[in-house]
Amino acid sequence: MAHAMTAAALLGAGPVLAADAPLTVLHWWTSAGERLAVDDLGQYLLTQGITWRNEAVPGGGGAAAAKVLKTRLLAGDPPDAAQLIGPALGEWADLGVVRRLDDVAARGRWQQVMFPEVLQTVRRGREVLAAPLGVHRINWLYYDLAVWSRLGLAVPERLDDLEPLAATLRANGIVPFAWSDEPWQLATVFESLLLAEAGPDAYRELAAGRRWQLWQAAPVARALDRLRWLRGLNGTVPGEQPWTESARQLYQGRAAMLVMGDWVAGELLAWGAVPMKDFGCTALPGTSDTHLYSIDTLAMLSGRAHRGAEQDRFADAVTRPAAQLIYNRTKGSVPVRSDIDPRSLDPCAFESWVLLARPHSRKVPSIAHRMAAPDGVKDALAAELHRFVRNPSLTSAQTQARIASIVRGLATRP
Repeated sequence: MAHAMTAAALLGAGPVLAADAPLTVLHWWTSAGERLAVDDLGQYLLTQGITWRNEAVPGGGGAAAAKVLKTRLLAGDPPDAAQLIGPALGEWADLGVVRRLDDVAARGRWQQVMFPEVLQTVRRGREVLAAPLGVHRINWLYYDLAVWSRLGLAVPERLDDLEPLAATLRANGIVPFAWSDEPWQLATVFESLLLAEAGPDAYRELAAGRRWQLWQAAPVARALDRLRWLRGLNGTVPGEQPWTESARQLYQGRAAMLVMGDWVAGELLAWGAVPMKDFGCTALPGTSDTHLYSIDTLAMLSGRAHRGAEQDRFADAVTRPAAQLIYNRTKGSVPVRSDIDPRSLDPCAFESWVLLARPHSRKVPSIAHRMAAPDGVKDALAAELHRFVRNPSLTSAQTQARIASIVRGLATRP
């Protein structure tokens, strides 16, 4: 992130607000399930004497919210807290606009109670840069249990099982997949397929981006071919639609399956669906032993209003066990803590949390959701995938070469 400005130039001097003024929080949680999770968390915070004021920016994947936050930070008008995740967190910390939460983490014993992947995400060296809210699992396949029961279908165990399954669904007049060609959604599906084809170790190397040559390897070609293959199983040419519309297709029985992160579960829950009664969840075949994760985190920003003590209270409150359960049971994600009782989670969330808690299970960071790669890599990958699926004349080898070239350029940038 190239900003040749100091924190002082960004922020200037300003007033101290009243202690009871609401804390403004900028985020991109705007769907039904996300709003409900934020509202539930806000109600809990009220019992702790903290008022949360939403500054929500619509847009799946958070691209629009990131632009709004950048504009406000450069204008010297930051919110009190913002949804900053992955490498972007460290980039803004380098500018001096992110408040450290070392003391909050020490008092809350975060080192002892939080999953290592969570701490790795919010820490840089010994500095704690954000308050973690929840862990999303990306590599889910959701399916309509009413359709499964009526047709006597088996849950797919291999990727190749999806082809005859889709044929059976089409023969019964049912659209196999809720699908969108929106670039970030394509990237979400692709990274799960990449995990299935490459395995967790190779996926992690690809996500790190340091060895750009790996993007020219055979597993990437197979994942690209799988993406086109999966997209074609509906037998129609799909368009672009918001992820919430795909979730509604599944909810209303207009499509039988959906590959997407567990914010889908939060949306279905908000509409009244019951996990493992109305809808099922299983890892995308080939990824069952791996947790492909994205972590919701809130950074406390240094602004014109000097609100450090209130921000510390806020960061402490949202990471407590009660707040973690309230937020995540609604959001579809799981708590960042290893010391909660997972029996209060729904069956899908329970499986996700148990996999996180298992010491030797595989956990890998999402590329599409800002955990592993800078926004430049994420955005370029999504654009290339969109071009690939929309242009049948492009080969997987051509697309591989373009992706490798982009990763190489970003990896070698000074």
